[in-house]
Amino acid sequence: MKKILFLLFIMSIIGCETKTVEVEKSAGIVERYPGGGDGFVMASTEDAQMAVDLILAFADKDVETMKESIADTSIYLPPYGGKAMTTYLSDFEDVIIALHEPYDSIKRTLWNAIPIKVKGSENSSVTVSFKEDRFYKDGTEESLRIIDRIFINSEKKVYRIHQWIAELE
Repeated sequence: MKKILFLLFIMSIIGCETKTVEVEKSAGIVERYPGGGDGFVMASTEDAQMAVDLILAFADKDVETMKESIADTSIYLPPYGGKAMTTYLSDFEDVIIALHEPYDSIKRTLWNAIPIKVKGSENSSVTVSFKEDRFYKDGTEESLRIIDRIFINSEKKVYRIHQWIAELE
């Protein structure tokens, strides 16, 4: 009798189908984020890839790749000076050339890209952290830690970039 009960028990375990349910859990505090909200959730890996492609294209002066993901109007908040720059897509190439003016080249090494969005929102933001090696035209070099927060709208276009910089030993 014990053997029959044991076999029935094993058969019931084998016959049970495990179901996985994906739950979108929100977390965090949404205080000054546009539109407020009920916490943050993970956004898509595609958004993260778009942000990574953008920051790497900037280092390579690849304006055409950058323009594919930039909205008609975008805002860049630089790490110094505190004044936001509004750029129109028609002027985008000139702005990138101006930002690259002091450098012979720039090399960026990605550390991570974390995509989030306010729960219930279509817009997302990706926090990208990376190392940047700057090679100036006068022969000097500089290495920095950089964090970009890249905002992506529902049309999958970058409309805002905030940047923070720290020295790297």
